[in-house]
Amino acid sequence: ECPFCGEEAGRELEEHVRARHGHLLGAPGTGNGEQLYECPMCSLTCTNIQILEEHVDLHLEEHNFSEGGNTRDLELAQQLQTEEDERQRSEEEKREREEFKKLQRQYGLDNSGGFKQQFLKNMEREVDRGRMQPFEYHKRKADMMESLASGIDDGKTKTSGVIEALCKYYQNENKDVRRVWLSAGVDHFHSSLGDRGWGCGYRNFQMLLSSLLQNSSYNDCLRDTTLIPSIPKIQSMIEDAWREGFDPQGASHFNNRLHGSKAWIGACEIYSLLTSLRIKCQIIDFHKPTGPMGTHPRLFEWILHYYSADNEGGAKVVCTSKPPIYLQHQGHSRTVVGIEEKKNKSLCLLLFDPGCSSQQMQKLLKQNSDGTGLKLLRKFVGSLKEKQYQIVAVDGVLSLEEKAARCRASQVLTSERIP
Repeated sequence: ECPFCGEEAGRELEEHVRARHGHLLGAPGTGNGEQLYECPMCSLTCTNIQILEEHVDLHLEEHNFSEGGNTRDLELAQQLQTEEDERQRSEEEKREREEFKKLQRQYGLDNSGGFKQQFLKNMEREVDRGRMQPFEYHKRKADMMESLASGIDDGKTKTSGVIEALCKYYQNENKDVRRVWLSAGVDHFHSSLGDRGWGCGYRNFQMLLSSLLQNSSYNDCLRDTTLIPSIPKIQSMIEDAWREGFDPQGASHFNNRLHGSKAWIGACEIYSLLTSLRIKCQIIDFHKPTGPMGTHPRLFEWILHYYSADNEGGAKVVCTSKPPIYLQHQGHSRTVVGIEEKKNKSLCLLLFDPGCSSQQMQKLLKQNSDGTGLKLLRKFVGSLKEKQYQIVAVDGVLSLEEKAARCRASQVLTSERIP
């Protein structure tokens, strides 16, 4: 801005001042006849016009430099900000991709192979570490290939007779158990080298099915499933249920494919599979804690009613015909095989966990009189404190018409919520 007229002259300020206001650079002289020249920018008085011009030039150069410097600083700041924004955006995209891949790996959706591939890889690792002899590797590989070909579980992770041992123990227990209700004939299945880390849902289905196969009420709907299927076979059975039209939203989540993957399954997949077999069941959603300290007493009360509703009576130990219950929470699932009512009215669930090995479960077959081994199974109200639980409870057989109706309904599948 021109200091004389106030016009905007931009970077041509020096030429503007010289052309338009050069005559103003001089000023009246002093009393002794000496001519004085006053700087229009800082009021400095000079006696030599050339000195004044040089002085004004310095002002103009400083102004131009300052103006140019500010522009360059602004441009540099904008450039740096743009580069920083791009860097943060790139890092965020990279982080999102890594998190997505991590979730894919965690839930078995990363196309890294399924039961067979994991089984062989883990056995090779055992051989490399000297924990397995080569001849055992080849034998177990042959057994695994035969199991996959037949679709029948090889039974190597199964423990039978635990329910019967519990029945015997409770008959003689006289300390603090008032009554106990047990499901009938449930075999325990634990995770193997092929499904360790992701197979709990499939193993719990095997436990549930082991009880149903021993219950004559389900003979008709299970006539094509007389033996416990292997995990890859269960995956194919769920895919068959999807092709029938069950739970299209869930099928889409897995891209309609489970076989050959390490994909986790949950309550919805168990429901779809059971219903496709004409087994009547329901999903109950305990979507929030109903007791102090994040506990779920309503869950315990619901399970007590499930076992005791048709089994009222005076017997201390009630071996019911009720199938076990599939129990799901974030990251894991287990099987409810019974419930204790203590003399002080508190409740305790009895759970089969796929994470427990055969060696641990075998100890229950020789239960000590003090019941210390039951710690493996017992879960009190204060022990189950996940934010949310889902159960799948079986209650009879469906007709073909009822199955078709449930298939249509599952296309907008919702679970019943306990408030």
